[in-house]
Amino acid sequence: MLDSLYVKNLALIDEEEVTFTEGLNVLSGETGAGKSILIGSVLIALGAKVHKEMIRANEKEAYIELIFSPTHPAVLEKLREYDIEPEDGQLIISKKITASKSVSKINKEAYPASKVREVASLLLDVHGQHDHQTLIHQHKQLEIVDRSGGKKLKEAKEQTAQYYRIWKQYKDELDSYSVDEDERLRRMDILCYELDELKEASITPGEEARLSKEWKRLSEREHIITAYQELTSLLGYESNGACDLCGRAEHALKGISDADEEAQSLYDQLTDAESIIHDICREASERLDAMQDEELDTAKIEERLDQIRHLMQKYRCDEEGLLELTEKKEQELEKYRHFEEEKARAQKLCQNAFVKLEQAANDLSSKRRKCADLLCSQLIKALVDLNFLDVRFEIHMDQTEQIGPGGKDVVTFYIATNPGEALKPLAAVASGGELSRIMLAVKSVMAQKEEIETLIFDEIDTGISGRTAQKVAKRLSETAKGSQVICISHLAQIVSMADTHFLIEKNAENERTTTHITKLSEEESIHEVARLLGGAEITKNVLDTAKEMKDMANRTKESQITK
Repeated sequence: MLDSLYVKNLALIDEEEVTFTEGLNVLSGETGAGKSILIGSVLIALGAKVHKEMIRANEKEAYIELIFSPTHPAVLEKLREYDIEPEDGQLIISKKITASKSVSKINKEAYPASKVREVASLLLDVHGQHDHQTLIHQHKQLEIVDRSGGKKLKEAKEQTAQYYRIWKQYKDELDSYSVDEDERLRRMDILCYELDELKEASITPGEEARLSKEWKRLSEREHIITAYQELTSLLGYESNGACDLCGRAEHALKGISDADEEAQSLYDQLTDAESIIHDICREASERLDAMQDEELDTAKIEERLDQIRHLMQKYRCDEEGLLELTEKKEQELEKYRHFEEEKARAQKLCQNAFVKLEQAANDLSSKRRKCADLLCSQLIKALVDLNFLDVRFEIHMDQTEQIGPGGKDVVTFYIATNPGEALKPLAAVASGGELSRIMLAVKSVMAQKEEIETLIFDEIDTGISGRTAQKVAKRLSETAKGSQVICISHLAQIVSMADTHFLIEKNAENERTTTHITKLSEEESIHEVARLLGGAEITKNVLDTAKEMKDMANRTKESQITK
């Protein structure tokens, strides 16, 4: 579960830390107090894009830290697949944001945002304010069915995608044979010309770099010769050359070595120095002689370089690419020389691959159908619990003519919420409040299937009230018995059901607006429920109603435990 959230210097938040508990955690507060900022900080830490404008005014950086304590064996196993192990039972995801960059870390080790998002998907599921709108799209409905199928359906999808890639490769090859006889002959002429050009060049790996280096040396030849001449003059035995001066110095020291023992040590060092300088001078002279005697052919090198670089520019590749290109063109030429045989071969491979693809797609469809039937019955039960008393719900699965990497199925959710109504696609009939409840039903069912330890809902109560709100609150509480639930809400029915209640407030301090988050006691929670019920003026009757709602909520939770 999510143990705590720490946020510093983000938007209206100066520095806040929230410690969550098991069960249903509810956050409430006035509109604009910063509830969405809190959920936004979670999403940012988990890999969502962040803008530098999110850093609090007059601050250089922002910091977000989430501490999880994953316990489910399946989640721990998946984390190991990413080479991530909780330390002392905890997993820490953090993000540091500056004006120029942001750095994400898992247990103090830096990770790319994409990897953090993958890891985060194992730990929690976040439902944003408008996420329920995506439920009307068929691709989202297909995704829900596929997620409900777990590992077996995932493996069937992966196998279908693999066979699709193989078939597509053979299909692309077969399509390359869609040329007439004139085009085939024209293509063969071009290939023969290009191969003659490439083979005649006989380019060897590294040749261009070697010739460039040699050309540079030759172009600087006069300067190099002058430098060697000056070096041998300065170091040689000519008058005042280094070797000549060392010889004189040796002679001076040799005369006093018998009288001064330390002079002998200096004499030996000087002898070594003369030997080293002599070797340098000799090697420089040899190089100088070699350069003066060598035959110059700069023009030939330039011509060869021009040839190589022309081919590299023409075919838009380096030397290694030219060698690979020669081999590919030879293979292509052979294909056109044995056109009919190669076409028949490609056609057979493509047909065989399609048979396997079709079998895999049919197997995937069969598994999807079974998963859809099971999911449908589970969702109907969840929808009834959410005050869809006369609901009829079906998952229709149609098939496209063409098979893609995800198979050939098109999933559509059909629903009727009132007696006498015909079943219609979800997109055509569901209101905003109904979509919120349907999404809650989906999330609660999927949480059980996917072993998700934490669910976060940002205003899942959009568009609902009264008895329906009470049903939603009860469903959230039931879901929180199996998974930790963190919910932002403005409805008294949901807030009263909280196991842990937080208040989000916005205050002006030192000419700056700051958002604060406070954990409420039982009495303070009753007052917040009363505020949600009564608005600006909280009377004794409103407080009594709030207390009654809390008592009723506690009785409901106790009855859930005894079931």
